[in-house]
Amino acid sequence: MKKLVLVLSILSLLVFVGFGKTNVTVWFAGTSDQLTIAMDDDLIPAFEKANPDLKLVVEYIPWGELSTKLTTAFAGGIGPDIFMHGQAAIAGFVENGVIRSIDDLIARLDDPADFGAALDVGIYKGKNYFVPVFGSGRLLAYRADFFEQSGLDPNEPPVTWEQLVTFAKATTIYDSGRIVRAGLDIPVTGIDLQQVWTSFLIENGGKLFDDELNPVFNSPAGVEALEYYVGLVREAKVASEFGLTPVGNLEPIAAGTAVMVFMNNESLAALKEYSPESYSKIRLAFPPARYTRAGFYSFAGFMVSSSTKNLEATTKALAFLTSKDSLVKINKALGSLPPRQSGAQADFIANDPDLKKFVEGAKYAYGNPNVPFWVQARDIISKYLERAVMGAMNPKDALDEAAKEVSKLK
Repeated sequence: MKKLVLVLSILSLLVFVGFGKTNVTVWFAGTSDQLTIAMDDDLIPAFEKANPDLKLVVEYIPWGELSTKLTTAFAGGIGPDIFMHGQAAIAGFVENGVIRSIDDLIARLDDPADFGAALDVGIYKGKNYFVPVFGSGRLLAYRADFFEQSGLDPNEPPVTWEQLVTFAKATTIYDSGRIVRAGLDIPVTGIDLQQVWTSFLIENGGKLFDDELNPVFNSPAGVEALEYYVGLVREAKVASEFGLTPVGNLEPIAAGTAVMVFMNNESLAALKEYSPESYSKIRLAFPPARYTRAGFYSFAGFMVSSSTKNLEATTKALAFLTSKDSLVKINKALGSLPPRQSGAQADFIANDPDLKKFVEGAKYAYGNPNVPFWVQARDIISKYLERAVMGAMNPKDALDEAAKEVSKLK
């Protein structure tokens, strides 16, 4: 009888302790085994040890199912306190009242300045809603051997717009008036064109939209940026007006038909694996600047539910999961880019010069703008940029017409 009473007492105590804890629910995007191990075996126990009154309840949702499950969960009033998604989803979640601003929480994060410009990708209508967790970026890749052949110092890549043109001219090779080796491989169609041109727009002090979501990319800064871009193709003639295509399975820079290109880390990693000889000749540099530098980066990160019941507990979890140490462990598990500048010192980054450069480049990061109608706006902008590059419209008219069409989307 005494044993039974003792057992019941222990069970009662355990139940009391269990019910005494506050749950913080977090949804991760992706089901990587390595991420699951890092979270379940390391980060979750560490958080709960530091916060004995809290329990971190983590679920791993496949990317393809994430939006549907979030919609269903929030409609049923059982959405997570914190969830991961891509930055492009921010505007829609804000307009639907799903997430809250984190402006009042940023000071609680571990060294928020360490994020650099990467933290700004979560700004929508002047407020921040997003803490980046991992990302992908574009930097300027160039062939060191072609620099040397052209009398350029491979240790001194172009740092200004003017130098970019000069270096591209010095390395371009023509045959009977036709480009056989482009000094610069830049996109002339589609989403890639919009992304790379937007880098020049931002470097020139411009932006795509104002805080009220009005298109402002047809500003003088935008027109000048497009004139410069078009000039690379039609005046300097250092880039093909038709765009460069792979040679077999090799990207132009690997095949030797291009000297410089704005390349993302995934493409460079693939080149390293499948064309190691060409890869050994490629180096990375930050994007050249006009008034500032700018590189396109896309991030997945955490958002905070507007319906979280215990903001203090949620804030502690957010701060822990986005701390320097946690983000290094998460990104090491995923093989992705940490959004913090300090991430460059992590072993798996520091031992890979390319990854280190991409992490360092995040301080110049910009992302797709957080507007609810971005996909439609992007396609309109791309359409008119193509017309300007092909010489069918002058840059100012192209941007003015694009702005008129985009304005109708509001």
